[in-house]
Amino acid sequence: MTLLRVDNLSYKYGKLDALKNISFEVEDGLIGVLGPNGAGKSTTMKLITTLFNIQSGEIFLDDLNYKKDLKKVRKRIGYLPQDFTTYGNLTGREFLEIVGTLKLEWSKVDIKKHIDSIIEKLDMSKFIDRKFKEYSGGMKQKLGFAQVMIGDPSLIVVDEPTVGLDPEQRNVIRELFPMISQNRIVLATTHIVEDIEFYCKYLIVIKDGQIIYKGTKKNFVEEIKDTVWETDVNSDDLPKILEQGKVITTIHPNEMYHIKYISSNPLTDNSVKASISLQDAYIAHSKMHEK
Repeated sequence: MTLLRVDNLSYKYGKLDALKNISFEVEDGLIGVLGPNGAGKSTTMKLITTLFNIQSGEIFLDDLNYKKDLKKVRKRIGYLPQDFTTYGNLTGREFLEIVGTLKLEWSKVDIKKHIDSIIEKLDMSKFIDRKFKEYSGGMKQKLGFAQVMIGDPSLIVVDEPTVGLDPEQRNVIRELFPMISQNRIVLATTHIVEDIEFYCKYLIVIKDGQIIYKGTKKNFVEEIKDTVWETDVNSDDLPKILEQGKVITTIHPNEMYHIKYISSNPLTDNSVKASISLQDAYIAHSKMHEK
């Protein structure tokens, strides 16, 4: 069991507070890190992956202190950036062998066996010997997942893993999560809630440099279930709802508007408690923390 602990982490870009005293603890499994662009997700992940130096606060990976044990920490981390790429004329296998040689102090034979096992595990044998420039978006991301698994890291960070992929490719990448998150922590940052909806066990939601939620996916939905309503209204009544409640979704399939909104009490006679998806819960939590 791996434990990642973040204590009172703050970070500034000049005078801009990108992170404001965030703290959390997570253990093995897929951890979804949600938040809008500019919320502080990427800054947090760059600190956790040691790409940024800690300005204020502490980070621990098990008993390793990021400030004191940096080299040891780095050996236990795998990182997949949002814009993963490599030289187009390299085959996937050549790329993985280069990464393995740089990362592992093993014999060539052992590195090859290790990489072959990753290729088999991720079902990449059909394209691994093709040149990278011939890869589809989904193939590129699979190769990115393969390289983070080299050395069997105890902490993996993936940043926006499905951006730019079509729906079929996104499903292929999402299905990798249960496999790669066994016996290790996987932090997946995304603003596409469906990426982590079915497989994450724990959520961290960041907004304006602060954590607005940390806890289980179930509790995330439970916390707002009694305050989300849905109703059908006409165009004359819609402004009243917009003024009195925080609207989550608005659908206009015909002459009526179907809306979900946040309120302690129903705002129309025909309002009913809404069924809530993880996406609804994410929008609701964000709106409740609007300044």
